[in-house]
Amino acid sequence: MALFFSRRTYNASKKKFTIKPAAKTRYVNITQTSSGGQVRKGSIVKKSKWLDLVRQQGGDKEVLIYVHGFNTTQKGMLDRLGKIEAGVRSNGFKGAVVAFDWPSDGSVHAYDRDRSDAKAVAPHLVGDGMLPLLAMSPRPKIHIIAHSMGALVVLRAFSDFGDSAGPGNNWGADQVMFASADVDSAWLEKGAWGGLVLKKRSKRFTNYYSGRDKVLALSGGLINGGRDRAGHAGMPDLTTKGHWDIYCNEQYKRDVPKPKRSRIYSHRWWFDNDGFYRDLALTIDGKGAKTMPTRKKTTGKDLALLT
Repeated sequence: MALFFSRRTYNASKKKFTIKPAAKTRYVNITQTSSGGQVRKGSIVKKSKWLDLVRQQGGDKEVLIYVHGFNTTQKGMLDRLGKIEAGVRSNGFKGAVVAFDWPSDGSVHAYDRDRSDAKAVAPHLVGDGMLPLLAMSPRPKIHIIAHSMGALVVLRAFSDFGDSAGPGNNWGADQVMFASADVDSAWLEKGAWGGLVLKKRSKRFTNYYSGRDKVLALSGGLINGGRDRAGHAGMPDLTTKGHWDIYCNEQYKRDVPKPKRSRIYSHRWWFDNDGFYRDLALTIDGKGAKTMPTRKKTTGKDLALLT
């Protein structure tokens, strides 16, 4: 079973989701998957039914929300959702794992359109996902793992809601984690808007980054006017307490053989890396950032993923 909520338009005659932004959020339960994930069967369900299914998966205690990035089809989202769920469960996570599916075109040539759509639908991550989950009783902890442009979705979503939006006027996520974040590094500096919303809406923020990420090198160098990406260069030196940079170059070089180090794979390798999932599970569990056995000290302020 796979659970997600989607802001893609649904074509009822073809029984398929499209790449266009939708006027409403749909809640989906995937019940059957063929070998290799080529065919999936499921249904659109009412929000109340979907929340019950989340609860049955362990969501009465914790929910991990995966937010995908640029150039991601719905099939690609589901493939990675399955990998993430298997990865964290094999390392002890017992809560529910769901995804927010926003309308990426799934094309390397649609960066600007994806970015525009990501901004447009971002509020629904909170309004139609986090807040209904936080309104459940008992109230679960919410964690978020965002990849690539999914980090932009998270930042924009958090910034669109005030304290009164959530239960008890004090809503937010427990652990927020970015991998290969395609957002300006400067946004995450202490006092900058991204750093402020993460401080306000998460208990702890973890930024996994790799200087070997060829997609983000292109994104920062050409598409975004030379502005460093947080998933490529890390955060600025001045960061908020509880915000952690995790340097992953050595893990990538050790675990990804040279023939596989393509531009695209350098941006997505996380989803095939057992060590990343071990660290992710420990982070979700709230273990001390400096004492996790999956990390090493560096000569700078960062910690390094090295399992």
